[in-house]
Amino acid sequence: MKTLISLLSALTGIVLISSCSTSTPTPTPAPSSGVDYRNSRADVVVLNFFDMYCHECQKEAPSVNALHSLVRKKGLGSKINFYAIGWGNSPLEAQMYKKRYHPPFPVIPDRNRAISQRFGKFRPPLLIALRKQGGVWKEFYRTHKVIGKTKSVFTSIQP
Repeated sequence: MKTLISLLSALTGIVLISSCSTSTPTPTPAPSSGVDYRNSRADVVVLNFFDMYCHECQKEAPSVNALHSLVRKKGLGSKINFYAIGWGNSPLEAQMYKKRYHPPFPVIPDRNRAISQRFGKFRPPLLIALRKQGGVWKEFYRTHKVIGKTKSVFTSIQP
């Protein structure tokens, strides 16, 4: 009987040890926002690149929101779409930005900077306006500063 108990104890220990893994688990891919500015039906797409930890980006957020508000107030909401792109930010960081600064448009995380690198090397804050030409979105306006320039930026991004 003692032999049987010893054998069962040994087998249980082997099963328990083999079920413990010292390898690193495969990370689950971060959920995508599912939003892609390239699918916009608007005449103009405005991309607001930010980094959640960038002090200048944080100061720019209210001005970008005001620019969006001006576009809507002028009746151009269907012609000009806005997207906030989290430069190097995870989905969690992008959501933190949305919760803190309340942009009234989609916020898209860009952890690996796959979206950002389409526009060359830069550091945020950066606002880019795109217009569709020949079925492809082409940049026609770029600025690193919206604070104090909301009306002139508005004029520059017209469809």
